[in-house]
Amino acid sequence: MSNRQTSGVWISANSATILRWGVGFTLRQRIDSKVPGRHRSTGRPPTAEHPSSEGHRDEHMRAFFDHVAHVLPDDDDLLLVGDGEVVEHFADQIRAGDINRRLDRRIEVQKSGPITERQLQARIRTFAGSSARRHLPR
Repeated sequence: MSNRQTSGVWISANSATILRWGVGFTLRQRIDSKVPGRHRSTGRPPTAEHPSSEGHRDEHMRAFFDHVAHVLPDDDDLLLVGDGEVVEHFADQIRAGDINRRLDRRIEVQKSGPITERQLQARIRTFAGSSARRHLPR
């Protein structure tokens, strides 16, 4: 088991749940995003006169990623869990920031649908190399 602290993030376009885990403590934080939902229309496709709002949405997503990344300690190993492309894009942004700041930490990405906080904590413990606490039924 590593002596480093570990942060786990479950992220989607709607929110991020961050758990910082160390031996004997867990800190929790939730960040809700202001990313507008995808507008799905059965009408005309985007044109030069009526462009899609995806560029605007992407800018909101980058700002959300920056906010979440700013909360993560620079010296923590990171387990990033999330649905679809969101977690991959977030991981790319974290890695690029680490290269610019010359940070050397372990980052792992796991794709997953929504999970509970306990499931995220179990994944973080496994990622950190700590065996899970087991309780026998009473």
